[in-house]
Amino acid sequence: MKTHIIGCETIKQELEKAMREAGCELNVSWIESGLHNVPDKLRSKLQEALDGICTERVLLVMGYCGNSLVGLKTRDFQLIFPRADDCITLLLGSLEERKKHDRTYFLTKGWLDGERNIYEEYKYTVGKYGLEQGKEIMNMMLEHYEYLGIINTGVGNFDELCEQSKKIACDLGLTIKTIEATDHWIKKLLTGPWEGSEFHIIPCNTVIEHSHLA
Repeated sequence: MKTHIIGCETIKQELEKAMREAGCELNVSWIESGLHNVPDKLRSKLQEALDGICTERVLLVMGYCGNSLVGLKTRDFQLIFPRADDCITLLLGSLEERKKHDRTYFLTKGWLDGERNIYEEYKYTVGKYGLEQGKEIMNMMLEHYEYLGIINTGVGNFDELCEQSKKIACDLGLTIKTIEATDHWIKKLLTGPWEGSEFHIIPCNTVIEHSHLA
């Protein structure tokens, strides 16, 4: 069956690594990073990508991202994506694994390089309101977090990322901890089988509703 991949640029390096190791040579359409913060725009970009694909099956390598998948319509293809709330859960391998890291703000190299990452938000806020008031605003935004979880996804220079994150953690008032990622979920999405509890399989010519994500 002819298959196409749609992937988020935030995890581009991780997906490309998984594809190489799985021997997967499918074509990929990339969705720009940062759109997960704006579900309506993300949904629009995803629909645009879906409408431009001529295939029999689409593998969507991303999570729900704020219900941005609700309202998408498949055409003459099957759409398969993981039962993950976002890409962090996908990288950690399961929702159960994510729940082990309570009060943690997660960070990867891909997120740090993204256009609207938390540190860019910090610098913007401090620049606009001054250091004292800016820190107060960020403390309120991050009041439910205690840790900055640096995820080792196996791509890029992790030691460099950890060093870079020390200042970020200090400025944000968080404690650094390192977390190992796994790509087994992504690889299974690339190769199948897809039946079971890990994936949603949306039929041809179907509008995704909340009930599909239950």
